[in-house]
Amino acid sequence: MKKILIPLMVLAVLAVSAYAGEADRTFDKKFKVLSGETFYLTTDVGSVSIEGTESNEVSIYAEMRGSQRTLDDFTITAEQTSRGVEVIGKMKRSWFRTSWNMDVHYTIKVPNEYNMYLSTAGGDIEIQSVKGKIKGETSGGNLSLNQVEGQVDLGTSGGNIRVEKTNGDIRMMTSGGNIMIADAKGKVDVSTSGGRIKILDVEGEVRAETSGGDIDVRVRKSNDGIFVKTSGGDIDISVPKSTAATLDLSTSGGEVECDLPMTISGKISEMRIKGSINGGGNAIYAHTSGGNVHVRALE
Repeated sequence: MKKILIPLMVLAVLAVSAYAGEADRTFDKKFKVLSGETFYLTTDVGSVSIEGTESNEVSIYAEMRGSQRTLDDFTITAEQTSRGVEVIGKMKRSWFRTSWNMDVHYTIKVPNEYNMYLSTAGGDIEIQSVKGKIKGETSGGNLSLNQVEGQVDLGTSGGNIRVEKTNGDIRMMTSGGNIMIADAKGKVDVSTSGGRIKILDVEGEVRAETSGGDIDVRVRKSNDGIFVKTSGGDIDISVPKSTAATLDLSTSGGEVECDLPMTISGKISEMRIKGSINGGGNAIYAHTSGGNVHVRALE
């Protein structure tokens, strides 16, 4: 069999051609709005960064990079409606194309008090300094919230979740990443199909479930209820010594411990403890199929 040799000059020409095929484009638009309206974003591709500001303006700035052909097939439209502002990023469909070689990043600024609905088929979502209802999803990126006030309902099919300094009920899920919640006031309801969960300094009910990682929960004030479950890790729960709670702690493959003085209900077992601390109160339920469970007293 003959070997086919490609001259170095041909390879160089191909490389230059590929590089030359890369192109950039931007989108920039602004609207005067009223606080309390809603920002809608639906895009076939792109990461999103949103920040609340003191102005009464919504600004949309998008940076796009990819082949010229791909950029020509991708359009962004933005319009003001009676509900607020709606942005759509749409890729022209074709029967022979299943993926797009391009990067898109949206930088959005909204009034401090503004609701939002976000949907991207492939990118991170970052939100900070906003008060309002937030709902949305990404098919393949991380979720990050900082200094957000209001009800949150967000999901990702393949990324990590990080939340800091929030006030309001949080419901978030990921199909394949770690979850970190810190300094949250309100109910926290999170789940992941394959990662570790850490919920620190929370004030409110806690619900957390993972199919493959450890769970750490630290509650600084009153116990509003803790319900945590993992199929493959340890559970560590820290509460103030004065916490009143009814405990149901169990494991299928480890040990169960409680450092606080406890009144036991039923049989004593290394793999399950049921009882109460400080006279009983809201439930602390923890179960793992393959690790240890430990309830600790905060110093």
